[in-house]
Amino acid sequence: MRRTVLFAVAACVAFVGPLVSGATSRSVWAKPAARREISPHITLRLRYKTGPWVTNLSVKLPKYQLETYKVCGVWNWPDERRFTCLGAGSRLPEGTAMRMEQSPIAKALRRSDSPGWGMVGLSPDPVIRTPLSNTVTGNRYGTFYYRVTLRNASGKTLLTSNRVQLVWRRP
Repeated sequence: MRRTVLFAVAACVAFVGPLVSGATSRSVWAKPAARREISPHITLRLRYKTGPWVTNLSVKLPKYQLETYKVCGVWNWPDERRFTCLGAGSRLPEGTAMRMEQSPIAKALRRSDSPGWGMVGLSPDPVIRTPLSNTVTGNRYGTFYYRVTLRNASGKTLLTSNRVQLVWRRP
């Protein structure tokens, strides 16, 4: 029993010794993922019912029946983490807002500062969650695209997210 305890203590000292003496590799002292400097970006995903967050979605559209889905954009979401539509811990730049947009416009709000895209959501927060349905797409079959733009107070686009695609297909 005494040998086992001595062996365990010796193993701990052998492992911890280089860490304390400063003979460690640089990766031990690297900044955690949440604290690293990252270039500003917006990550955008779609979700149907309780399915996974995806960039392409194909859904059967039964005419005249409500079908809902969610579109979510997050400011500075870390690439190495699984997308969950929660804040990543960083704030939007002062005086900016995120705008969720749809193309073709269909029943979305037409804006002169983004031709070809209609507004379906607006948020001053680093997360924009937009629950949508087939009514905003005009209850039509076809392909619709979504994007999020970061805009200043005058409406000028400062940054654009990736595009995601929703396809309404016949049942």
